Amino acid sequence: MSKKYSKFLPSSEDFSLEQFPFFWITQVYSQHVQNVDHVLKKFGLDSSRRRILLALKQKPNASVSDLSDMVVSKMSTTTKIVYRLKDEGLVDTYSCEDDHRITRVILTEKGDEMTIKINDLTSVVLEQSFDGLTPLQIEKMTECLRHIFKNISR
Repeated sequence: MSKKYSKFLPSSEDFSLEQFPFFWITQVYSQHVQNVDHVLKKFGLDSSRRRILLALKQKPNASVSDLSDMVVSKMSTTTKIVYRLKDEGLVDTYSCEDDHRITRVILTEKGDEMTIKINDLTSVVLEQSFDGLTPLQIEKMTECLRHIFKNISR
């Protein structure tokens, strides 16, 4: 393995968990989910359902498979969440006209209203998490994470 990355690799003698980027990625994500779940509890929602609703806001009429890819979740898990959201009146489903094996999902009016509430509530959590960072730092961090994602998705 290349020496230039050795201090970031767990197999290295000079490795420190504090210097391991994936340690911080998981720590940040886990804390973010906890904070968001706490805020969403008053609406009976959780991060899993929030992610599906917000994905549908970005891609209306997405298939369950599309949603699964967007939220990085197993198809079976995504399907369960979609049908839970349907039972709650936040989404509706229909069979694709071209291929009846494909289930498409749409936000209901209630679901659309919920995404607005979700964004309002979670914006406080996001603003708190970015405190002390400049917009440029956030953009650079996002760019680095996108690059790492491309590397590991090959």
